[in-house]
Amino acid sequence: MAVETASLVDVAYENLLARITSFQVKAGAPLSEVKISKELNISRTPIREALQRLEKEGLVQRTEASRFTVAQISIKEVNDACDLLEILDTYIFTKASRTLSEEDAAELRRSVTQMSDASDANDRTAWTEADRNFHQILNRVAGNELVADTVRETRRRVQRFWIRSTVGQFDRLHTCTVEHGQLVDAIINKDVAAIGPAVTEHISHLRENVVSLLTTVALLTGDDQA
Repeated sequence: MAVETASLVDVAYENLLARITSFQVKAGAPLSEVKISKELNISRTPIREALQRLEKEGLVQRTEASRFTVAQISIKEVNDACDLLEILDTYIFTKASRTLSEEDAAELRRSVTQMSDASDANDRTAWTEADRNFHQILNRVAGNELVADTVRETRRRVQRFWIRSTVGQFDRLHTCTVEHGQLVDAIINKDVAAIGPAVTEHISHLRENVVSLLTTVALLTGDDQA
């Protein structure tokens, strides 16, 4: 029964995530558990758990009346988040490079290979999983849980929209994979001087793609994303 519930939570989560990141529902729009339950033919408990997961990722927020609505994400928030990611990723990668074992290095190489395979197959889900593994390895090796938690939550909020921006843009996954490979080379070689610029380039592309997506949506819908 628990397995079935977990599976239904995943179904509800993926459905709602797709609606939000494809802007099928606007920022501020209410997310009724009853309505969604009827639409998906799923009981309210999995729907509620899916909404709570999205709330943790910053894509959904709760009103004073404890009702769920779609969270606003502005261009300023994207820029603020990317500024923070640039600082914290540089810190994590630099710290991890000092104590990286051969086994950790091999895991990082495998994660980039998995990204490359997923990019070739245009499999965004598999690519995202490989990217998650990449950052989990480095967060673990760096050993600062407070920083890891902060960067994890910040990345989730922005990256969901970045993944959406890759739809029909096959080169974006490939470019991002190449950048991860360059980062791994710098980290494994303990080339601290190369880590900062590589992170800056990587985050700048993330920033550009998400801002471009939000700007396009604003032009099409008339919403102010400033």
